[in-house]
Formats: sequence, structure tokens, C-alpha cells
Amino acid sequence: MKILSLGLDNSLLDKTSALAVRVVEYGELVERYTVIVPSRKNEQVELSEKVKIYGSGGGDKLTQFFKIYNLAKRLLRDRSYDVITAQDQYYLALIGLRLAKKFKVGLEIQVHGFERFSGLRKLIAQYILPRADAVRCVSQRLQKQLVGRFGVEEERLTVVPIFTNLKNSILETKERINDGKFIFLTVGRLVAVKNIGLQIAAMAEVAKKYPATELWIIGDGSELNNLKQQILNLRLERSIVMLGRKDNLDEYYSKADAFLLTSSSEGWGLAVIEAASFRLPIIMTDVGCAGEIIQDGQSGLVIPVGGKQKLVEAMLKIIEDQDLRKRLGEHAKMAVSRLPSKTEILDLYKASWQKALAEKLNK
Repeated sequence: MKILSLGLDNSLLDKTSALAVRVVEYGELVERYTVIVPSRKNEQVELSEKVKIYGSGGGDKLTQFFKIYNLAKRLLRDRSYDVITAQDQYYLALIGLRLAKKFKVGLEIQVHGFERFSGLRKLIAQYILPRADAVRCVSQRLQKQLVGRFGVEEERLTVVPIFTNLKNSILETKERINDGKFIFLTVGRLVAVKNIGLQIAAMAEVAKKYPATELWIIGDGSELNNLKQQILNLRLERSIVMLGRKDNLDEYYSKADAFLLTSSSEGWGLAVIEAASFRLPIIMTDVGCAGEIIQDGQSGLVIPVGGKQKLVEAMLKIIEDQDLRKRLGEHAKMAVSRLPSKTEILDLYKASWQKALAEKLNK
């Protein structure tokens, strides 16, 4: 089986990146695995005998879109492929659908969430998803949405959680000593959909009752300056620590007392899985892996999207109840330890590609 992947992440062009290492493993599942990613430079990188990465070239997104299309068309014409897999349900999926029909190959669409789901993007997704030969999504929540909202046939769907290397899973629970402070941690892109501002607003109330409480924010993004201004406006400079982007998070997960995720939308929630592997009690909005991995009252506290007062209540409960913290952390760790292994996840990837190919052959 030969796979042509239309990707979003041009870190693949760096042979040393974590994603490049993963993609080499995908290539071992098939005869050939080729990826096209958007990039300013027109370049090629060979990751292994089976895996080759192409950078589209193009100075802006529109130019890159057309270059991805033309490059994919040339590859399909010059070298045979069995399946096109598109890493989103929008513009890459549009290219994939067009070329899958033209060259009579299978089409798999990957769904990691529905961020910025409006306007033209919404129309494209509604048109393409029911027409894909296979759809791979990261959670049961997304699976239900795809069936109920988009009319995707259930037999075409494969649920594959994002693999997380739980390298700290063997660590025993240890006391977290932070000089009398209680530390909430959040990790993620500082963009509107992550709604970090909700955490800052909640801290304004929590810090009044427990002044030694801190919120550590790890990440970078377009909302950085707005969040800094919110902190200043609420006079929370002593309570909130902006740490920027960090490559190694182990130290911060180890020092924190609890983890927060307050996204308005989330496909899965990788940081939640990582935090749970450190036995951190989780407070998260009802998105992504909530209800599937983090169950309210059992392996975490799940609050409504945008629910500031519920967030405040949950944070106070976590601070005040040591037994609850320990129980939620232990159960969160148990939940993530049951996630599929790397081998099982790779097998599911291959099964989804085979499903796409079989659907195309049956037409």
C-alpha cells in the first residue's frame, strides 16, 4: 500500500523533529509514504527509504494551497498511490477529494477537532466528510459528532487517540513541596479557543481566599499580550506566572498541584493526558477527552465551557480537599495507562488506510 499524505506541520522538513521520527514509523507500515507540507521554500527531505517529505514552496497560504495541489497531482500522475490522507477536513481535504476522484484512489480525512469552524471552512467540511472513503478521528466525542452532525457512516470511522509517550508512568506519587504555594498549571497555545483568560478571571477570586495560590501558564501565541494586559488589569502579577514556551515539561508537571484546561473546543487534549500521567488532579471543560478519559468526579472535575463560577468552585475544592486531589490524580493516571500502545495505534492507522482503499475498490 502506498500513501500520499497532505500535512499541515512543516516541522517534518527537520529530520530531527519529533514528528519526523513518528512519520518514519508510519512509513514502516506501508510500501511508500510521501508527505506534502506547506512551506515557503520548495524542498525535499528523505527521512527513510520509504518516507519522503516535500515542502510546497510559496510566499503566502493561497500560493501554497495551489502548489500543494499541483505537486500532489504530479506525484499521483508519475508514481502510483493507493490512498490520499488529508490532515484536516478543510482545504487539504478539498485537494484530497478532488485528486482522489481524478486518480481513483482512496481518501482518508483526519479530524482532530473543529477549531475555527465557520464560513467557508464549515461548508467545505460539511460537503467533504460524508464523501470520504474513511475518516480517522481522535476521540469518541468526535466520532459521535461525525455520525450525528455530518452523516459519516459509522463503518467508515476509526477512532485513534493521539499517542502520548507516558515516560513518567512508572514514577511513584510523591509529595509536591512548593514553599507553601499551591500551583495550578496550564499548557497550550495562547489562542482564543484555549480561553486562558477564563483561568485568569477565576484566579482573581481564588487568590483573594488563598493568596499563596499561583497559576503557571506555559505556551505562546496570538493572545499573549491580551492575557498580560488582563493580568495587569486584575492586579494578579504576583499570582500568575507567564513561563512562555517550554520544550521539556516534566519539571513543571512534577511541581504543579493541579492542572487546568479551559478550551472552548478541543479534539483530544494532549496536555491533559500528559498531566494525568503525573497523577495531577485535572479540572477541564467538557471538551475533547472529557467523559472519555477524564470523567467528572472520578478522574477529574469537568465544568461547562465558559463556566467561570464553576471553575472557581472546582479550583477551591481542589485546594481544600487533599483526599480528593489524591483520588482524582490516581484515577486519572489509571485512565491514561489504559490508552492504546504505540503498536496498537499504528495498527489502527493502517486499518483506516485499508478501509479507505477497500471503500474505493468497492465503488
